[in-house]
Amino acid sequence: MLAVGIVFFVLAAVLLIVGGLATLRKLPGNSVVGLRLAEIRKSKDAWDNAHAIAGPFWMLGGVSLIFGGAVALTASDWMWLIPVFTFIIALLALSIGSNMGARAAYLWDQAHKEEEGCGDSCNCGDSGCGDSAPTVDVAALRTAAQHVDQNNA
Repeated sequence: MLAVGIVFFVLAAVLLIVGGLATLRKLPGNSVVGLRLAEIRKSKDAWDNAHAIAGPFWMLGGVSLIFGGAVALTASDWMWLIPVFTFIIALLALSIGSNMGARAAYLWDQAHKEEEGCGDSCNCGDSGCGDSAPTVDVAALRTAAQHVDQNNA
């Protein structure tokens, strides 16, 4: 069926272009195409690193869809299983690549937190890593709360 083949070719082109740009670390940061994680949005290096890992898998999905689209143009009877199978391969490649890119972004973020001295056991705030948590004067807090309650009553 011609429509299925055309859809496969269009999807393949998108995956090949985005995957190629991601692999070459030239995929511009955007909110439409690419991985959407907080760790990836922190810096251009994190974005490029994660997408460079995901890109080859996305390209594999595009190649799979090209093959499936070519078969779909002339498929009949049981041959429709081939485009279905190639579509499943493309979905798996897309999801595995995205998962590996997300994992790479997480690991990259963890590695850079340790370089900055902000590991898991640290109290990081806007001013960086501190030795201890800020102290709170509980008595003053209670007095302020009672004062607000009295004024609102």
